[in-house]
Amino acid sequence: MSWIVIRAVKVALAVTIAVGMAAYVSTGLRSLFVDIYLVAIGGVLLLALVRTTRLKAPPPSPSRFERALTAMRLGPPDTGELTLVRELDLSVLSAFHLHVRLRPVLREIAAQRLRVKYGVDLDREPGRAQELIGAEAWELVRPQRPPPADRLAHGPTLASLDLVVTELEEI
Repeated sequence: MSWIVIRAVKVALAVTIAVGMAAYVSTGLRSLFVDIYLVAIGGVLLLALVRTTRLKAPPPSPSRFERALTAMRLGPPDTGELTLVRELDLSVLSAFHLHVRLRPVLREIAAQRLRVKYGVDLDREPGRAQELIGAEAWELVRPQRPPPADRLAHGPTLASLDLVVTELEEI
């Protein structure tokens, strides 16, 4: 027997005992207790049938709404593009931000391109790296570049940063 049937039998037995005792003790209300008993047993049977049907039915497939909601929760993959745009904007406003946040990214790009294309290490062979990198990009990615003296000074313009990116792409 399944747990649903066992549970329904236990509840029906408890209802039978309770209504039987109440009908035995009372006088003149036996027809009311019979009606209550029939409704209670009918409810127990109906609940057992619903639970059995739910157990035997195949699992419901998610609706279009639920699939769309799941897709929205996942969201688009983070490409980092917005972060880089934010870093560029902040680097134009602050030379210190350029030195601390954008310069390491540009150095990593330059070092990787030099290593793959020419076999040159940016930190170990700065003379050879300077020959291969454009002047604007070299000023930004050179190994011993000191931080700006005035941390609140404005950084380079977007046009000069565009030139740096172009020079790094040409490596």
